Amino acid sequence: MKSKTLRLSLMAAVLACCFVLSGCISHWFEDSTTRLQIENRTGADIVEIDIVSEDGSLVRPWIQDTIKDSSVSRVYEEDWVGDFKGRILYTGHRVEKGYFNISLSGGSLYLVFTRNPDGTLHFESR
Repeated sequence: MKSKTLRLSLMAAVLACCFVLSGCISHWFEDSTTRLQIENRTGADIVEIDIVSEDGSLVRPWIQDTIKDSSVSRVYEEDWVGDFKGRILYTGHRVEKGYFNISLSGGSLYLVFTRNPDGTLHFESR
C-alpha cells in the first residue's frame, strides 16, 4: 500500500513539473502574443509597418509584405504587449511615412487604415 501511494505521489509530482514547465504561468492568465491583421483602405499600397522606439533611434519591422489597397493582410504574430509608436510606409507618387500610437495588450487586433481628407492616416480597430 505504501509503495502504491509513493508511486502515485511521484507521478503527481512529475505531472505537476511538466505542467509548470510547459509555459510561463502568466501565459495562462494573460496572452502576451499580439496577432495583427490589417485592412488597407488608404487608396495606396502599404509596403511596411514597423514598431519605433520612443526616441526614434530603433525601428523594428513587423510587417514587410505589400498590402494592396482594398485588401486584407494575413495575420502577423509577435510577442509585444505595451504602448508603442508605429510607422507605416505606403506608396503614393513615392514612398510616404505615417506614424501612429498603438496600445498592444495581447490577443488579436484587426486594424483598418484609411486616409483623412487632409491626407493624414487614420486607423480604427474592429
